[in-house]
Amino acid sequence: MSQVVDKKFSHVPNKGGWEIPRKTFHYSIGFLVLYLIMSGIRSIDVYPPLTVFLCIVGTAELLRFNFEWFNQIYCFFLGPLMRPTEIHTRINGVVYYLLGCVIVLYWFPLDLAAISIIYLSWTDPTASICGKLWGKYTFQYGGKSLAGSLGAAITGGLVTWLYFGPLARYSLSYHHATSPVPLAALSIYGGLVAAFSEGVSNVFYNLDDNLTIPVISAILLWIPLVGLGLGGQ
Repeated sequence: MSQVVDKKFSHVPNKGGWEIPRKTFHYSIGFLVLYLIMSGIRSIDVYPPLTVFLCIVGTAELLRFNFEWFNQIYCFFLGPLMRPTEIHTRINGVVYYLLGCVIVLYWFPLDLAAISIIYLSWTDPTASICGKLWGKYTFQYGGKSLAGSLGAAITGGLVTWLYFGPLARYSLSYHHATSPVPLAALSIYGGLVAAFSEGVSNVFYNLDDNLTIPVISAILLWIPLVGLGLGGQ
């Protein structure tokens, strides 16, 4: 059942909808990341301006929670990317999105940071779409569904194969020619990582998946490829 939004915040989609602007924004970031990686960008070129932007958005969040007039203006412009729960009581997901990106870009190799952000960009909305279409026919847990998790796993596996296969020349942490881990096995592992990082958010402390997906994914990819030295470097 949809949740009706106050007329003052009519730009915010009702709960239960398809959230097309939000999903379009999500998917577009993944293509932007691929373009930047293929253009030879470095982490140091990205996370400082993202950190500044995070501070600006975080400040705007504090202002809108304390000044109703500012909140109305904020929601007028960003409403299509928001959810009803984010109007008055919950921090906008963009804050967690930026925080997750800054963390992985600062602490992890660029290729692992990039693929974890692509997981966030593509597996999260895909899981949502699959959950809406087929979730009622499958096992459900913590607000998630097996259908959504399978959608995330398949998408994550395809992303991993593409990133470390056809786009392997941009990889720093894995070379399929020298690694003891076959690309097919890594792709399956990447799919499981993407599904786990997307599904775990609501199970433990209701964490925001815009934060859990990139951070957990980067950690779980770093451990075998870099920490255990299985990347073939």
